[in-house]
Amino acid sequence: MNLPSDKLTPLDLVEQSEVRAPSNPAIITTQKTISYRELLAQSRNAAHGILKQTAGQEVVALFFTMSAEFVAAYLATLFAGKRALPLNLLLPPEELLYILKDSGAGSIIAPPELAPKIAPLGAKVFNWAEICQPQADGALPRPQPEDLCTLLYTSGTTGRPKGVCLTQWNLASNAKASVEMMHIAPDYRFLACLPTFHTFAITATILAPLAAGASLVPLPRFDPEGVLSATANLQCNMLLMVPSMYRLMVRMQERKHFAITLKLAISGGEPLPVEVRESFAKVFGVPLLEGYGQTEASPIISFNMPWDSQPGTVGKPLPNVRIQIADPNTGTVLPPGNNGEIWVQGPNIMRGYHNRPEETAQALAPGGWLRTGDMGTLTPEGFLKITGRLREMIKVGGEMVFPAEVENALLLHPAVAEAGVAGAKDERKGEMVKAYVVLKTGQQATVDELLTHCRNNLAAYKVPRVIEFRVELPKSPTGKVLRRLLK
Repeated sequence: MNLPSDKLTPLDLVEQSEVRAPSNPAIITTQKTISYRELLAQSRNAAHGILKQTAGQEVVALFFTMSAEFVAAYLATLFAGKRALPLNLLLPPEELLYILKDSGAGSIIAPPELAPKIAPLGAKVFNWAEICQPQADGALPRPQPEDLCTLLYTSGTTGRPKGVCLTQWNLASNAKASVEMMHIAPDYRFLACLPTFHTFAITATILAPLAAGASLVPLPRFDPEGVLSATANLQCNMLLMVPSMYRLMVRMQERKHFAITLKLAISGGEPLPVEVRESFAKVFGVPLLEGYGQTEASPIISFNMPWDSQPGTVGKPLPNVRIQIADPNTGTVLPPGNNGEIWVQGPNIMRGYHNRPEETAQALAPGGWLRTGDMGTLTPEGFLKITGRLREMIKVGGEMVFPAEVENALLLHPAVAEAGVAGAKDERKGEMVKAYVVLKTGQQATVDELLTHCRNNLAAYKVPRVIEFRVELPKSPTGKVLRRLLK
């Protein structure tokens, strides 16, 4: 396939930053600062080690927390001409074995402290410290924009996880467009604390800052006090996280004030509750702006900007990304204002699912449109509003109820800390709305009180028939409530 000359790879973007300012900090931690020159020298050297250890293998798995080492290992894997497969550190052995087998990854690279954890899997495990030993110089393979770059396994709503095949240009175009839309400059300092196996982490908190010549501050895990401390002490001014993380940050900041100056804070990964958006703006003095994405879209599709935002929406699409609303049954494009399935087209859309031709055909419509499975509307101004997940819709007597709308209504109650909503069987209407609620520490509320609150904020058919109190809700590694487990 002949590609226009302006199509790049992630390595092209990072190398351009190195050429512009080789001494600028690329990664900052409490222990060290790594310049662009140092980061790329380490990554190129390690690439030679990866080539020696993984001859004949296309896919190399990475088992790291978010760290300077992970950034270097990820870039080194690309310099070696391999496809990177970041693994979910929280998965049980049987699921990791499934992913390794399905992807064809014959080896895993891990730091010394994590290598023993995966040794029982039976795969070849290479110690990152040994990979980083001085290697012989020589030419490295140069990936092309159309080459596969990264395999990321989705958690999946049903069945086994699927490997999303993202090309070099998929990821580079998404990072480049994000930098352009967010007006990212070299003085931006990104806090990176999302899990390494999450495409939001790779594109938004690693590739985007490196493409802009900015800096990133990696943290191995999220805890609100640690994040606030790092943000204050290392002068981070750019946050990209999920709503549940922001909620905990607000609570911690209210208890223990940290001196923080932010340029931007963007929320993605799940719907942003109104109370989180409003409390964050009040406590930190900057708006919390909502965006939207999917792993299959590398992942960023749209987001709000301070100079062009509409609260309650997920913003406008990135440059070169198109959004249309379609009838989920017929594929007919619907005019603005109509509710339908969100379809996305652009250079960020995946090549397909690894070894899943039938599911790829279901996800990708003619013309390269990604059927997201999410429902939404477009405003006359071009802002996208998410109304729910197609597969999670609850059908109550012929009426459609989206769990997120009911959850947001419950979260408006002052005693509610978390809420999850799913459908339950109902003999008369087919399905009913069932809510699962976690109360704030020290707060009390009865079922009747919450039901009255819902009746005041929702149409009658959307009001939960059953409310169940829980100590905690099942969540993904990024803090997203897993509604399928509630069901």
